Amino acid sequence: DSIFPFKTFGVKLIITGVFDGPLPGGLPKVVELYALEDVPTLSAYGIGSANNGGGTDGQEFALAGSAAAGSFITISYEAIEFMNYFGETPSFISGILNVNGDDAIELFFNGEVVDTFGDNIVDGTGQPWEYMNGWAYRQVESPPGSIFQTSEWTLSGANAVDGCTVNDTCDSIFPFKTFGVKLIITGVFDGPLPGGLPKVVELYALEDVPTLSAYGIGSANNGGGTDGQEFALAGSAAAGSFITISYEAIEFMNYFGETPSFISGILNVNGDDAIELFFNGEVVDTFGDNIVDGTGQPWEYMNGWAYRQVESPPGSIFQTSEWTLSGANAVDGCTVNDTCDSIFPFK
Repeated sequence: DSIFPFKTFGVKLIITGVFDGPLPGGLPKVVELYALEDVPTLSAYGIGSANNGGGTDGQEFALAGSAAAGSFITISYEAIEFMNYFGETPSFISGILNVNGDDAIELFFNGEVVDTFGDNIVDGTGQPWEYMNGWAYRQVESPPGSIFQTSEWTLSGANAVDGCTVNDTCDSIFPFKTFGVKLIITGVFDGPLPGGLPKVVELYALEDVPTLSAYGIGSANNGGGTDGQEFALAGSAAAGSFITISYEAIEFMNYFGETPSFISGILNVNGDDAIELFFNGEVVDTFGDNIVDGTGQPWEYMNGWAYRQVESPPGSIFQTSEWTLSGANAVDGCTVNDTCDSIFPFK
């Protein structure tokens, strides 16, 4: 229960996800890694697969190049179905990932096993950690280690992605590149005051965030797709604190009785525009669909609001079921939040 972190000092990469896909040939087959710190020389690291409980085969594939702190590395058996399923290219391709969802994955540092998914002397078939046609994703606070602990992982179970063709629309979404994210979008608001003000995005710190500059937001207007990060945060945030970003300050003060954390002109949105949260340049959380104009959609918040349900995790894939939605025009005629018939559950 209290594992000595044997030979893990200096380890700057960890395994964050494994995926065994539903496309022909069981593709894509993927391992996701995360850089805890800058890694100037990735060649000290490599991976291996331990097939069918046959024990370690040692390092079978060496990484190359470098990685910045907070960045992800994806290793796929091949590139085409990875692109089809995830919409981007993998960092590396390796034939050693011809695994079947019952095989352990080992991460090596200077030839030593420093992190593991699965048990290399146990065939995973029927085990809690089996990921045949499924996935596993590391929980944020679990440290690297050569001893595998199922309690440190979110496990989809076998056959969870059967029938899926892309991650975005799958009922069991692989939380691709979300490890380490400490901020989430908790609310969006489009106001009833002149000019449709205040226009607001609310964020929440799941943990202490010493450096907010790794995070930023963008708006995707009228279903035109992402514009990338358009506004960078600054400063720091304590665990459990809220961050409010408003188009302007005066009507925010009039409606909510306080000043916003940040002001940004990128929030000149109209209640039918998606909002994206970025971490190190990657989309890690979203409200709305960036390729759909929200007008008439269930998530439209024109003269209204949406608020995240407590247990919904961050993710680049938007799920309406994870949000409380006021509907359009819910705050028409209101002048302050406290007396509105449809109160935005601010903070």
